[in-house]
Amino acid sequence: MDTKSISFPNQKKRNAALRFMHLWIISYVYLFIFTSQFSPLEGIHKSGVLWLCKNVFQQKQIEYITMTGSGDTTLDYWVVLVNIGLAVVAALVILFADKKQRTFKDLHWFTVVVARYYVAMIMLSYGFAKLHDGQFPANTIGRLEERVGDMSPMGMVWTMMGASSGYTFVSGLLEVIGGLLLLFRRTKTFGALFSMTVMINVALLNFFYDVPVKIFSSHIVWLCLFIVGGDAMALYRFFVLQQPSQLRFQKRIFDKKWKGITVTGLKWCVVAFFILSSSSALFYTPPAVPMEGAYIVDKFIINNQEIPNSDSVGWKKLLVISPSRTKVILNNDSIKTFQSVLDTEKNTLMLRKIDHQDLYAYLHYSTQKDSIVFTGNKGIDSIKIKTIRKKKEDYKLNKRGFHWVNEYPYNR
Repeated sequence: MDTKSISFPNQKKRNAALRFMHLWIISYVYLFIFTSQFSPLEGIHKSGVLWLCKNVFQQKQIEYITMTGSGDTTLDYWVVLVNIGLAVVAALVILFADKKQRTFKDLHWFTVVVARYYVAMIMLSYGFAKLHDGQFPANTIGRLEERVGDMSPMGMVWTMMGASSGYTFVSGLLEVIGGLLLLFRRTKTFGALFSMTVMINVALLNFFYDVPVKIFSSHIVWLCLFIVGGDAMALYRFFVLQQPSQLRFQKRIFDKKWKGITVTGLKWCVVAFFILSSSSALFYTPPAVPMEGAYIVDKFIINNQEIPNSDSVGWKKLLVISPSRTKVILNNDSIKTFQSVLDTEKNTLMLRKIDHQDLYAYLHYSTQKDSIVFTGNKGIDSIKIKTIRKKKEDYKLNKRGFHWVNEYPYNR
């Protein structure tokens, strides 16, 4: 019997279904990349999705908040749904327009290249930002003074990362390594596995500490899976079946030498651009904060009359957080935030309420033995505040440091 003449009735349908699934994934890769937060098309695409939500899906309450700082808004979830639909349409069009699938392999190969360069850019940008006071700078005085129970889950993550520059540095270094590995064909599979491992941890932090980057981090993990997908069987044979296996390596072949040189030159230009643009964060130095600290109030005097600690009018602490931001904690633990102007030459501190031009307090400070004394005016009242300064290095979180030997756990 001639086995070549045997045809299975479901084989064509199965092949068509597999091609459709593959084309759908490929289409979605492009839709996500070209409409993500790193793309100039993001605003145009989101505006289009917003129009669909309001006029087609009748979701009148959805808004496009451009400066929200969150990647998990209602509109962002609608963008995901719309992209899924667009990817299905694109996959069907390609499937029926090119029945012989002549360009299918080339399309898949090129999409893997696009995906790994995109993930590499993300890994490098976030990685370099962690290496030097970028994404997770040291905790401010305001953060150190905040009670753990009053922190948001997201604030807890930022506090944890900011408390250990070493851990933050290593986290960034791992992301940079993953990004660099993805830039080269010989290490792309290892780079994708490496990056996926790192990003799964990031995604889990985002999910379980309510950090609003859940959609984006999940997509980076998914893109890593897509890159690894072409070598899935080889990895399965090697790691699970423990059989000899070899990863696929598609060598570039050019009919003209100059084409090879041009492509190689362009590649190194892209690599250099990614590294230089991302590593600029290494040269960022946060501005110094003169007089930074928590000033614990020992005496609070208004119009020559000392205010007891039980009086809510009195101040408990004065927190100098940045050159332009100061907080006051009252005796009843309520917090007031002010715009501030600190002049170290004149030893003055001016406080204004947020979005108000009227001066709230004008203070002159001086050092007297172990205390800092603030004198001046609060409105029409004269005030004198005797305080004890607490610096960043005075907090247990910063003072403890690293110990190889611990006879007992220092758990406070």
